Amino acid sequence: MKKYFLYVGLIMISLLGTDLTDFALSIWVLKQPEGTITSYTMIWFFEAAPAVLLAPFIGSFVDRWSKKKIIIYGQIITGIGSSILMSLFYFEHLQPWHIMIVSGIGSIASMFVFSAFYVATTALVSKDKLIKAQGVSTAIYAAISIGVPVVSPVLFKMIGMERIFMIDIITFLISILAFLMIRFVVVAKTEEEFNFRNDWKLVKEFLKERKGLRSLLGFFFIIGFLIGLIKVLFTPLILDFSNEYYLGLVLSVVGIGTVIGGGIMSMSKKIEHPIKTIFNVNILLGVILGCLWINVNLYVLAIGGMLAVLLFTISDIMNNAFFQAVVPTKMLGRLSGFVGLVIGASEPLSYMLSGAFVDYLSNVVSDVSYEFSNHFPGTTITIAIILIFTISGVMLMIVSYLFQRNKGIKNLDALYQEKLKKESKDQSEHNKNTAHINSPSMK
Repeated sequence: MKKYFLYVGLIMISLLGTDLTDFALSIWVLKQPEGTITSYTMIWFFEAAPAVLLAPFIGSFVDRWSKKKIIIYGQIITGIGSSILMSLFYFEHLQPWHIMIVSGIGSIASMFVFSAFYVATTALVSKDKLIKAQGVSTAIYAAISIGVPVVSPVLFKMIGMERIFMIDIITFLISILAFLMIRFVVVAKTEEEFNFRNDWKLVKEFLKERKGLRSLLGFFFIIGFLIGLIKVLFTPLILDFSNEYYLGLVLSVVGIGTVIGGGIMSMSKKIEHPIKTIFNVNILLGVILGCLWINVNLYVLAIGGMLAVLLFTISDIMNNAFFQAVVPTKMLGRLSGFVGLVIGASEPLSYMLSGAFVDYLSNVVSDVSYEFSNHFPGTTITIAIILIFTISGVMLMIVSYLFQRNKGIKNLDALYQEKLKKESKDQSEHNKNTAHINSPSMK
């Protein structure tokens, strides 16, 4: 797993600069005179939607191309985007719509990078260690997530937005140069010529033979939409009754949940029933979100957010490891692309609608009694967002419970165990053959 950790480290260096820039830009947009929650959430939408729409095509190319080249070229394109935004900011021409366009292109390039690394992971890590590997990489990224919200506002004030852009570009260069110099792992790829229709038939047939997978995709679409609302509205919620410095501290505490979740999964030896665990974790996540309204303050949101992120991290790691274990490597890019389109469409949809939801509910709650509104800090925006959180939490519990009872989904854990046993058997036979060839009698 040494190479896996090396690749993760290089990609995380690149992500550090990107996260610093994204966080600083979020503050910049919300602080503009014409800045609104809708313009803020639309940036999130454009940062996710293009990659989601093109995910099946990206997956098809990833299965056929060099994973090393994909990672390098993807980061080059994203770095160019940061350079363009830096130039626009320097000459005082930067507008939210500029960020939307560059974010859209960057999302496509990033989808190539992460899809290539996702597929390459199966060549770096055995199936029985996928959950552990995912836990380690998640914990490393979580360390970045904790530091960025604290550091970014300070850097925003001390060195300015243009120098934060420069940090982003430097981190891209470090990662790109390192990937150019290292020897990349050999990853199995399909030799079939590109034919999107045939790729779709292949994926469709794979899902048709495993009915539980289709139901699981429906579940994750709904969950993705609900979680997307929470993700995009958490920052506006804090800023409605606090400032960017407290926002950074709260998000850092929330990020600890990712570290803990990743740490727990990295130490887990074996998960017998990942799918069953995913549903139980999401029910508990729904309970936490549904109870945030009881006492809304920075402490509750920090702790509640940390617990929610911890549970979401565990669920996400097990989901990724499950698909990496049950899907053949040669078609993993294509299937993950189509899955990315189905599931991934939920988050951009939530980003696009979240601003309208907040505006509508803000108008509705403007006529509520003084005693009720006085229970919440900030303006009607806070009340509206908390209502969305509460409804999302209740829906999360109901949906998780109902899908858990699906017969096809219940069989997925057996499929997972079957794949692990097959790899263990194949590895044992390989070791026996290797030992036989290297024995003295054969020399």
